[in-house]
Amino acid sequence: MHRRRQHPQAWEEIAVGRGALARHGADTVGEALRIREEGPAARLLAHLWHEDLAVRRAAALALPGGDHQIAYAPNYGHFAGVFLRAVASHSHRAPEGAADRYATVARSLGALLEQNASDIRAMSNMSYSFLSSALYVALFATCRDTLEAVRRLRASSAHPELCRLLWSLSRLSLSTRINGADVDALGQMAARTLAALPPDEVPEFWRSLMHPSPPRRMAVAPVLAHLEDRRAVPYLAKALLGQPPNLAQPLIAALRRMEDLRAVPALAETARSSPLLRGPARAAIAAIERANAGSPPRTLLRPAETRAGLPVEQMLRPVPHAGAQESPALLLRVENEREKEGAGRP
Repeated sequence: MHRRRQHPQAWEEIAVGRGALARHGADTVGEALRIREEGPAARLLAHLWHEDLAVRRAAALALPGGDHQIAYAPNYGHFAGVFLRAVASHSHRAPEGAADRYATVARSLGALLEQNASDIRAMSNMSYSFLSSALYVALFATCRDTLEAVRRLRASSAHPELCRLLWSLSRLSLSTRINGADVDALGQMAARTLAALPPDEVPEFWRSLMHPSPPRRMAVAPVLAHLEDRRAVPYLAKALLGQPPNLAQPLIAALRRMEDLRAVPALAETARSSPLLRGPARAAIAAIERANAGSPPRTLLRPAETRAGLPVEQMLRPVPHAGAQESPALLLRVENEREKEGAGRP
């Protein structure tokens, strides 16, 4: 309490920033957190370089948990200490701009994830059983706090480390030295964290999903069950084509869950090319069409010949719908004006 009287503005800004992170941390579908701009969360990050160690620790613990009213107090782990050391190693002084502070924090979280993954791998290779030791509990707790900080901050630059963590966890032997339930829980948390990041900012994840090595692809497959952002649909549709059934199934399920018509062509191609996936793909198409049945119908017309220099996609234009029974996603290729009149369409 005495320390809080010394820096009342700092403590208040930490609480307000913590509340902003809690609100954005619960929003997995909306826009990415605008923490790179000036705002409550950006002011919170500035206190990671405060002169008072207690203020720095409070700012660090605001990243993985808590809200405006309640501060996060972990029972185990050393997140605040190791994270602040990582921040200092990247920048001893606070960067002047909010964007630079955010970038430094994101790099520090990525480095900490990399270290956590390395420590877990090393622990799994030791002959001594760590299951009941404080080191074992603290390591997993610190990794969980790091993952939660990445998720709440939407620190997408840490996504390569997330992919590598998932790969490391998928390779751990389920021996008595590492509890399989702990590994699975940590893997699911890493998957939820990666799924919460903006789809346009995680290229390493999409590359891993189409990696030549099937084990690499399966290592990141748990992410698919947590994806909710429709901006991921084009990437999922591209990744679906040519996948084996064990990975195609969760991809189809993710596309079905998002109920986006852009997924229909990839699903239709999968239904045509794979007898094993025909049923799930057709069911997904039917579910997507039902979900979009109430959408404003549009018919798209495309001329048979295009003008030089103008892509076909730019020549599509919506026209009034002619009948209630027509498909809302119908695409007509008009060969000539006479055929258009003969078809009786507008």
